[in-house]
Amino acid sequence: MISIAVILTIACAVVTADQNSNETHIDQQVIKRLSTILNSSNVDLRDIKRLNLTAQNIGLDKDFIEKLSGSLQEFREGKKIDSGYNVYEDGKGDSSRVNPIAESPDYASSVVLASDLLSLTSAVANVKEKVCREQGYRFLDGLLLNKRWALKMFDASAKSPQGLLFGSSYHLGNFDECVGIDEPGEGVTVEGQYCLATIKWRQSEETKKIRTGRGETLRWAVCVPSACDAKAVAGFVGDVLSHTVGNSTGVEVTERDCYTRKPITVTKLDIAFLGILLFFGLLCLFTTTYELYIIKYPRKKNSPVQDLIIAFSLINNLKKILSTKQNNSLGLECINGIKALAMIFIIAGHACLFIGSGPVMDAEAWDRLIRDPINAFMLNNTLLVDTFLFLSAFLFSRLLLIELDKRRGRLNVLPILIFRYIRVTPAYLIIILFYMTWLPKIGEGPLWEGRLQLEQERCMEVWWANILYINNYISTDKLCMFQSWYLAVDTQLFFVAPIFIYSLWHWRRFGAIFTSAATFISLVIPSVITYKERLDPTLLFYAKEFTDFATNNYFVGAYIRTHMKMTPYFMGIITGYLLHRIQLEKYQFSTLLKTLGWTISLILGTVTTLSVSLFYQDWYQYSEFEAAAYISLHKFAWSIANGWLVVACASGNGGILGKLLNWKFLVPIARLTFCAYLVNGIVELYYVGQLRHPLHITFFTVAANAISHIVLTFFLALILCIIFESPLHGIEKILLRMFARPVLSDNATQPELRETSRNTSQSTLDN
Repeated sequence: MISIAVILTIACAVVTADQNSNETHIDQQVIKRLSTILNSSNVDLRDIKRLNLTAQNIGLDKDFIEKLSGSLQEFREGKKIDSGYNVYEDGKGDSSRVNPIAESPDYASSVVLASDLLSLTSAVANVKEKVCREQGYRFLDGLLLNKRWALKMFDASAKSPQGLLFGSSYHLGNFDECVGIDEPGEGVTVEGQYCLATIKWRQSEETKKIRTGRGETLRWAVCVPSACDAKAVAGFVGDVLSHTVGNSTGVEVTERDCYTRKPITVTKLDIAFLGILLFFGLLCLFTTTYELYIIKYPRKKNSPVQDLIIAFSLINNLKKILSTKQNNSLGLECINGIKALAMIFIIAGHACLFIGSGPVMDAEAWDRLIRDPINAFMLNNTLLVDTFLFLSAFLFSRLLLIELDKRRGRLNVLPILIFRYIRVTPAYLIIILFYMTWLPKIGEGPLWEGRLQLEQERCMEVWWANILYINNYISTDKLCMFQSWYLAVDTQLFFVAPIFIYSLWHWRRFGAIFTSAATFISLVIPSVITYKERLDPTLLFYAKEFTDFATNNYFVGAYIRTHMKMTPYFMGIITGYLLHRIQLEKYQFSTLLKTLGWTISLILGTVTTLSVSLFYQDWYQYSEFEAAAYISLHKFAWSIANGWLVVACASGNGGILGKLLNWKFLVPIARLTFCAYLVNGIVELYYVGQLRHPLHITFFTVAANAISHIVLTFFLALILCIIFESPLHGIEKILLRMFARPVLSDNATQPELRETSRNTSQSTLDN
């Protein structure tokens, strides 16, 4: 039966190639292969009947079958046969011939099945674009003649799906084998083009509502000639599938889904970005050399100009970053520990989400992991982002209150806001420029074009919204850098925070009422919106909903909005004010109060962390009331837990946890958190874009990959921090000392307040 199928397939190829010719010609090489098959097989009358019946069913002319049989007989008798089969001219009667090249061993042809050839032949014949169709025939001819490049092109494509019922929805073929094909020919070179088609099966409305798994969608790799565009590839894949599964599928292929190796094109913006890097590189080299000179020939007194120069030195910045010394005089050393640990788990959460939503062998493995309450801490990764909002507000409140005390309320906030923008934006802008220029050029892979090029296009279009810090409201469907929304939220709240902080300092009663009312409103707004729009109670990490952050309705429509994130920030302002009063008045906590505080904090922290697993269970039924209550109360409870932790540690009541958070090893990591947050997207996108095969998900594989992502992220963060962020931070401090004398600097406390803060915050730890 296999031999009959092969005969029929080759016959189909001949007929298709000569469908526009008045006379059917048969290539001698085709006859030779048919004769070899017939001589090596036992063909009886039943096989001939099956061949004739199949030929009638697919529309082959009986005269052609007779001529084919006659040609085979002539070939066996040694008679000369004219050849008219020319795949390059689409069967128009040219007498040129394709000579076989013995490039591959005999077993190589076993990768091609007769059924595959039958479907490929029909699909190529239906391609409308002439150049693509001609190269398709050349590919088929290469398969028949056992040419290595053609076998590679077929071998690199995905075949019949494996593990489909197991949840395997990514069939990636062999990317490198495909794009490495480069076969010169008569005037035209066939290059391999890797396309990742999206195959969608028909779904019922009930099936569409299921959030687990990957849906009725497959990503299917095909290797085709580079002359074929996305539309032709989509039609080709659809025709191939119609021979196997019928017409119940829809095939989508965009230009971004296809990849072929091309020379790197460099734009003016690319050159400008390299120029910026070169400038800062030379600046670092010059200033480092200058600092080495200063170290060898020290001066008695450093001038401000000298300090500005040394601010860019690699030695100076590396010493600042890696130093474990903390010059904080307010007892806030634990803040570094909280920041460091929170960022480590935030990066781990990003890694888990990209791994789970990327190519995996078993989609249901991710669903099993998210149902397990043990993994709830990683699923509640959003709470750690709220922790950063809380800490940002807390530090701003605490330090600004000190300045207001020192200056008796006469404080110009405008320089603080300007310097904050100047300190944050340059490093941020460098990463955005990298997204816009060289990021898509640093690698390749099955999902590279669909992820990295898409990210570049979005950043090219909406970069201005990012540097204005309004990208969480403007063009959210084209979000540049998925994590950049946090910077927008933090900046927007930072600009309004002085109003509440000043009111707390100037009008204690009114300020407390005013800030409390704002906090209450921040609780009500998310609840009302969640109830009216029937939103999720929080961001739920279902894999199929996060293949692209910008297409997740909850993420872009609710999660990244400032009005949904205000509660932790206001709680941070209030906590900063409470600690200010506690340290100013030297308040001592009673044993009962400390016990009550730690008990409530641990209960709230544990409940808010573990409760999210409830919403992933199969038996859970959605409730608007529960979702509305959860969206606000879990943020409020988490902020209370964070508030007590900070106050307890700063007042010397942190105990063992306080000592852990004061661990000196965490100090350098804390200094890198901002840059780590900026560069983490590069690591995650690169991982998904270059992945060559689906990952088998287990707790171990996810954890191992997450750890590697954390290490890579902080390594890139160190480079970014040394060259851009740390120098600008140093310059900011110098300028603040020169013009603001000082504002929110490390020395912005009165000597007596400094001593008071030190005594009240460290007395318990020192004993």
